[in-house]
Amino acid sequence: MQAGSDVPEQVTAVALDLGTGAIRDIEPIKHGLTNRSWLVTTAGDRFVVRISDASTADLQIDRSSEAAVLQLVARAGIGPEILRCEPERGILVTRYLGATWTARDAHSNENIERLGALLSRLHALDVPRGVRTVDLAATVHGYLRTLDERGIQSGLTLPALRDCADETATQLSKGSTACLCHNDVHHLNVVGGENLRLIDWEYAGVGEPLFDLASACVYHRYGRSQRERLLSTYGAPSHTISWQRLELACWLFDYIRDLWMAVR
Repeated sequence: MQAGSDVPEQVTAVALDLGTGAIRDIEPIKHGLTNRSWLVTTAGDRFVVRISDASTADLQIDRSSEAAVLQLVARAGIGPEILRCEPERGILVTRYLGATWTARDAHSNENIERLGALLSRLHALDVPRGVRTVDLAATVHGYLRTLDERGIQSGLTLPALRDCADETATQLSKGSTACLCHNDVHHLNVVGGENLRLIDWEYAGVGEPLFDLASACVYHRYGRSQRERLLSTYGAPSHTISWQRLELACWLFDYIRDLWMAVR
C-alpha cells in the first residue's frame, strides 16, 4: 500500500470503514486550496476520498448545498455514486468513475456534441431543497469584497470592469430560466466512457445555464465553429441561448475565473 506521511490517518480510517476489503493502494490525485483527494484501491473496490478544509467562505463554497446536488446527479447518472458524505466533517467518498478527459478529448467534434447533450440533461433536472442559488453579480461582488478587504489592488478591481460585470450579469438574467448548473465544466471534471459524467460539484447551484456552456468554451478556448456546435447540440430556444448571449457569458466567466484565481 502506498501511504506514507502524505496520507492522513483519517483517509485510511474512512477507507477501512467502507468494508470493501484490505487496502491495496492510496494515491494522491488532487491537492487544492480547499480539498485534498486520494484514489483508494481495495480488494473489492476503487473510490475517491476527499477531505475538505472547513474554511471555504472566501471561495463561496456551500458544502451542504453540494451534498444535495451530489445526491441528485448521482441518481440521474450525471455524477459519481456517493458512498459517504459528511459535510460537517469535510468528508466525501465517491465511486471512482475512471480517467477524466484530456484537453484533446474536449476538442473532438463528437465530444463537444456529447458535452452539449450532457449539459442539456443537467439543466432539465428538478432541483431539490437545500441547493443554493448562484447569482453571478453577487459572486463578482463577493470576490471583489474579499480582494478589497485584503488590500489587493489590480486591473481586475477597476471600477470600469466592475460596472461591466454588473451590466453583463443583468443582460444574461433577462429572459433566462434558472436551473441546476455545474459552473466549472472543463476536461478534468469530465469522465468519459459510454455515458459522460461530471465530477467536482462544489461550485454547483441554481443559476444561469449559459455559464456552464461558457465555462467549457473558455477553458478549452473553443473557436466560433466549436461554440456553435456546442450550442446546436445543447438545443435551447434561440431567444435564451444565442451566439451573442454566449459571448457575454464567456466574458463574464473569464472575469469571474480571474477573480477566483486572485482570491486563491
